[in-house]
Amino acid sequence: MRPFMKRIVWSCVATAFGLLLVVPSLAATATPEKVIKDSVVSNRKKRSFYVFAPDSAKAPAPLIVLLHGSGRDGMSLIDKWKDLASKEGFIIVGPDADSGGGWSLPKDGPDFLHDVVEALKSKYPINPRRVYLFGHSAGAVFALLMSTTESQYFAATAIHAGAFRSPEEYQSLSNVSRKIPVAIWVGTRDQYFPLAAVHATRDAFQSQGIPIEVTEMPGHDHWYYDLAPGINKSAWEFLRKHELESDPVYSEFTASGDAGRANQLIKEINKLGADASKLLDQANEKDRDIQIKDIVRDRAQISKSGQEQSALLRDSATNWRSAADKAETASRLNLGAKQKEYFSLIAKYNRKCAEMLDVMRERADALVSNESIEAITAKRAEARARAEKLGAEIDEIQKVIDKTMH
Repeated sequence: MRPFMKRIVWSCVATAFGLLLVVPSLAATATPEKVIKDSVVSNRKKRSFYVFAPDSAKAPAPLIVLLHGSGRDGMSLIDKWKDLASKEGFIIVGPDADSGGGWSLPKDGPDFLHDVVEALKSKYPINPRRVYLFGHSAGAVFALLMSTTESQYFAATAIHAGAFRSPEEYQSLSNVSRKIPVAIWVGTRDQYFPLAAVHATRDAFQSQGIPIEVTEMPGHDHWYYDLAPGINKSAWEFLRKHELESDPVYSEFTASGDAGRANQLIKEINKLGADASKLLDQANEKDRDIQIKDIVRDRAQISKSGQEQSALLRDSATNWRSAADKAETASRLNLGAKQKEYFSLIAKYNRKCAEMLDVMRERADALVSNESIEAITAKRAEARARAEKLGAEIDEIQKVIDKTMH
């Protein structure tokens, strides 16, 4: 029986098994050089966005997802980017946040943004390795959060007037699976995002090995719109240099509290699995000692070894069951569908391992009885056959686990 727990590896960057319905609006038509208002149904709710695909955008074209500030909509950034998009030949999309007050997890992303991008890929010649984020103010903060959550989906991020300010935002850095390039433009007189907050954000990103640039704009405050042409040009010069090395990977969002709890449970599961494997190794050593003895001449010694082996198998099975309980707890957390499925399979595997050890224990206990040698031999053979059947079932579960991990 292989010690499967060595296979457990946790990541907030897993491929999505989305249950979301993505429905591009049938009423929208891709009229060249015009901004189109379109929609998708995401998380059972119709959500709006604005898209501009200039004639100059040739396949495969980059896409920039524009995240607006509080109290505005996607069109507010489309207006400021469309001239540059026409000149440079890239596509832009401006989603509307669900609330005028700004962007929030998980209501506005990553699922909603993913749904928008995937809907656009079905209609426009988008290069999936060159999908970028740009945000201003509240949209800038959300762009940073999306960068940490979906670092293998977006190629790079540029923002104006934004930074992390809460412990929860900083905690999102633990989700980063790729060192996504980030650039920040901020005014030295920004009343909402002072330089100290921007510098702290920069330092936190750098501590995770994430390449991040900060451009300070002397005398500039929070207002973006008058200086948008220059800011956008600089942001594009930064973004255009970056491209994913492989096809994008989308990760389902996991609430940070449950993600932390899942990580802790994995450590506990791994520890129980390692302890169970050690006990099983010791039980196997006892079995090897039994095999080299004569069941008639060494019956007393064999009986003692059988008792010791039975105790080791009992303790090993107890650990597997405890690991199964913890895996079932993890499967009930607020995780992505794939993670829930994975933990359910781990629980099933663990319980099957414990069941097989119970049968192996019956085989060991037969040596302790006062029955005839023929009866003992028959019981051990029957238990061995059942254990082998359970072992085959365990191998099949392992194959499913392996498929789920890839």
